[in-house]
Amino acid sequence: MSMDKVFNKLRRYNRGNYVQLVFCLGFAVLLITSYAATLFSPTVQNVLPPGGDSRKQIYMIFAIALIGCLMFAIYATGLFFKYKSRETGVFLALGASKRVLAKAFYKELAKIWAACSLCGIIFGNIISFIVWQLFRLLVINTEQMAYQFALTGSLIGLLFALVLGLCILVMAYIFMKRSNLMDILNDQRKNEPIQEVTKFYGLTGLAMTVVGILLGYVVPSITANNFNTQMPAIWSATYLISVVGIYRFVTYLISHHERGRRPQKYYKNIIPFSMMKSQGKQTVRNMCVMALLVLASLFALFYVPMNSTMFWEIDDSPVDYSLPYPASIDQVNQEDIQRLADKHKVEVTNYIEVNFPQLLVSGVERDWTDDGELVEEYHEKFKYGEFISATEYEKITGEQLTVPQGGYYMVVTGPEGFWLKFDDMDQVTNPVTNETFKLSFTGSQMNRQMYSAGAPRYVLNDADFAQVATDLPIEHQVKQVMFNVAESDAEQAFAQDVFSEFVDRAPAEMARVTGYDDYQAEQAQLTNESHDGDMPIELDTDNPDLMSYWKYYPTIKTIIKQNFLRDQAVFFLLFIYVATICLAAVGIIAYTRSITIAINNKQLFDDLTKLGANNQYIRRTINSQLTKIFVYPTVIGAAAMMLFSLLIFWGNDRSFVASERIAFGIDVLITGVVCIYIFIIYRYSYKRMRKLLQV
Repeated sequence: MSMDKVFNKLRRYNRGNYVQLVFCLGFAVLLITSYAATLFSPTVQNVLPPGGDSRKQIYMIFAIALIGCLMFAIYATGLFFKYKSRETGVFLALGASKRVLAKAFYKELAKIWAACSLCGIIFGNIISFIVWQLFRLLVINTEQMAYQFALTGSLIGLLFALVLGLCILVMAYIFMKRSNLMDILNDQRKNEPIQEVTKFYGLTGLAMTVVGILLGYVVPSITANNFNTQMPAIWSATYLISVVGIYRFVTYLISHHERGRRPQKYYKNIIPFSMMKSQGKQTVRNMCVMALLVLASLFALFYVPMNSTMFWEIDDSPVDYSLPYPASIDQVNQEDIQRLADKHKVEVTNYIEVNFPQLLVSGVERDWTDDGELVEEYHEKFKYGEFISATEYEKITGEQLTVPQGGYYMVVTGPEGFWLKFDDMDQVTNPVTNETFKLSFTGSQMNRQMYSAGAPRYVLNDADFAQVATDLPIEHQVKQVMFNVAESDAEQAFAQDVFSEFVDRAPAEMARVTGYDDYQAEQAQLTNESHDGDMPIELDTDNPDLMSYWKYYPTIKTIIKQNFLRDQAVFFLLFIYVATICLAAVGIIAYTRSITIAINNKQLFDDLTKLGANNQYIRRTINSQLTKIFVYPTVIGAAAMMLFSLLIFWGNDRSFVASERIAFGIDVLITGVVCIYIFIIYRYSYKRMRKLLQV
């Protein structure tokens, strides 16, 4: 009988071990291919802002997904080799040639890898298509969201499969190169005991976990805001302190056990404690990896709630439609709005037009040097600002502001930023007469309705406004049309027509990005320099960049909600993929670790039974092992991510507003769902261990 036929018989006999390997390898390639096919689809690439933070986070998360899939595939392969070690040792003991045995083993692994890779790539693309069609059916179904195949996804899946195949080949080579027959036979029973550590070791590990997060996230913000110094890029390595801290804390949880005041309990559990310590190094490594994967999966799942705060704030705005544009341009007006309203049979209410005079405001230009030091340069004429009187502001918003003469309020939608301080402006200049007026900062006023992303807006005392901002030519004014619409089934179509007409009637001079300023562009032209905001933007209703980058993007609740849901749904879909990969890795690592413990300690459990231990004691011992493997990493990863989430919310506005509290509540629910998933894996692993140990 040839070696191939012998391996075929062994494969049928040990079908469960092969199924586990095939599932893990195929599942890893399938997940990566389907994720890459979705991520690099032209449809998704059009949604992701080029060079934006969202795209960077997506790619960072994709890197985590690659590592997670590679990790659990390699881990499953290592477990398969443990199963094969006894068979290999028996063959060698019976006189089989290691060269012939290795050749057959490599051939078998190559077949498994090739079949898993091919099926993973094919079904990965199919799953990507099915998931996207379900996404369109359940979330948003527009022409712009039609599925587009990307060859890049298949190429990335193939590249991942090749890397995975190389790792398997190296592992198989090392496995077959071992010369000691007893090492091969006893590979399944190999243990790596861990030395007991002190309580101080565990406490320092817990402290390092928290300190690493604080140093990596909080310190750069503090140094930038309070000491005008930018931390170097290498400072991000301080997050690694948390990784070391997690390792130390997990080591303490596994190895440290004291008799304390209840020695009876200690002696009652001395066997479970000793079992865990005898395999401590392997267990600690697995638990640390699981904790980091739980953290990564929650980071992916928390992304959408964290970024949904803007959606709720927009929804709370009292104005449904707000259209800003230069007053000198022939844009949509009340007649146009009414014509479209009549067409769709909707009712327009609370229509108002407001003109904002533009004055040159002073300001501070900030930038970092190559050495990480902050450079601040004050300009008496910095950029154009838009102004409104306190009386007019109250008439429009219903908010009363008492602005003293010589003072001003700045209209904002959030806390003071690092690059723009609310009190940077201390004087204004009339762009026509060149007259200058001194002003001082009185306070800031949160109001999304009156806020403009294209230019800073200020509220002046009525007397000051009459003196400095009246009688300006129309070329130095910005008009804002605001109105509401009564609820109607035709509102979506009406909103789309308003948006389309506004974009179609916008001339080239309105095709400016958010950072564009006329004065700064003029000054840059005089000195033959480039202005950062001096770049045109394509004025097309299908251009996804309009919402994020157009200076005059209209605030139309219905369309913003639709675009926001589209973008966030795409992000959520991508992050769900990553979370699935990370959680799958957690489940596979925890399950295989559980089975390894059962296999390695089967003789011990048999001996305990012969010594009189009943099934209840055996079950409690098994449960003690699994509780540590499943509970500790889950709690550590979830707690670390919760702390990080709170720091992000705090860093946004130094407080926890209502929308952030809602988002954090959703995060807690998501964490609960993840815990339920891990509990299901725990129960399955528990049943499998009992079956293996015949309990």
